[in-house]
Amino acid sequence: MSNGLFAIPTLKYLVNNKNIKINYIITSKKEYINNKLNLIKKISINNNIKIIYSEDIDNIIYIKKIIDSRPHLSIVISFKILKEKIWKIPKYGTINIHPSLLPQYKGPSPINWSIIYGDKITGLTSFFINNDIDSGKIILQKKIKIKENTNYIKLYNILSNLTKNFLIKTLKKVLFLKKNNKKINYINKNKFKNIKLAPKINNYYSKIYFFLYSEKDILQLILGLPENKPAWCFLNTKKNIYIINIFKININLNINLEKYKNYQLGRLLYINKKIFIKTKNNFIELLQCQLNNRKKLNIIDIYNGLEYKNNIFLF
Repeated sequence: MSNGLFAIPTLKYLVNNKNIKINYIITSKKEYINNKLNLIKKISINNNIKIIYSEDIDNIIYIKKIIDSRPHLSIVISFKILKEKIWKIPKYGTINIHPSLLPQYKGPSPINWSIIYGDKITGLTSFFINNDIDSGKIILQKKIKIKENTNYIKLYNILSNLTKNFLIKTLKKVLFLKKNNKKINYINKNKFKNIKLAPKINNYYSKIYFFLYSEKDILQLILGLPENKPAWCFLNTKKNIYIINIFKININLNINLEKYKNYQLGRLLYINKKIFIKTKNNFIELLQCQLNNRKKLNIIDIYNGLEYKNNIFLF
C-alpha cells in the first residue's frame, strides 16, 4: 500500500522477486499526486498486478477481495492511516516502514524534521501497525549517519533506496518466526529519550523567525525543506512587502562584520556586492532566493530590482 515516490525502488524490487506473490497493490486512482506522476499505479498496470484504489479501501466489496486473497502480510510505505478492519486482515499482520528511528519523529514528515533539528543519525523502522499512529511493536531498525549539509532530497533518496533491502530483512525475520511459532523479540521503545514529533510541514513551520533562530538553525531549516515548500519570510521595503523564498545561504562568512553587531534583527546589509542579514547571533549571507514566487534568482539580481534599497528588513 503506497501513494508516494518513496516506495518506488522497493516496489520495483518486489515486482521482480519471484519468491514474492503480490495479490493487490493499493494506491490512489489519481494520475498525479502532489503534481507528480503516480508511478505506483503505472508500475502496477505495466506488470498486470491487480489494483485496489485507496479511495475505495473502505468499501465492503474491496475489503472482501482482500480477505478472499488470503494474504500473509500487508506492506505499507508512505500511505494514509489504515482502519483496523484493514490492517487486521493479513494472517501475520500489516507492516509499516517508517523513515526514522521510532519512536523518534512519529508523523508524516520525519525526513524533514531530522534535518531541521540537525540530527547526526536517522534511519528506518519496521513495525506492526496498530490503532495508534507510528506506535506499533518495532521489528527492526537500521541506523544511518546524516552527513554535514545533507538536504531533504538527498536524504529522502538515500532512505528510499535502503528500504528495499531493509524490508526483505524484515520479511525474512517475521515469516520465519511466525511460520515456526517462535516469539519475535521486539525493540524496546523505552530506551529512547527526548522524543520529538514530525508534524506535516506547513507555512508556520517553514517560516524563518530571525528573532528566534541562529544562523545554523536557518541553514538546517533551508536544507530540511523540499524545493516546492521552501523556507520563507517577508521582505519589507519602504514601498512594498514581499514574500521571499530562500533556497541557499552561507553561514561561514569570511568578512569581518563586528562593527555591525548592533544591527537590528532581519536588517539587510549590502557590502561588496554581497547581501547579509542580521540573525539572532550573527549574520547570514543570502545567495539564492525567489521573490513572490517568481523565477529563482541570485540575491543580487533581486536586490538590484528593488525600488528602495535603504532600511530593507526581512521578518
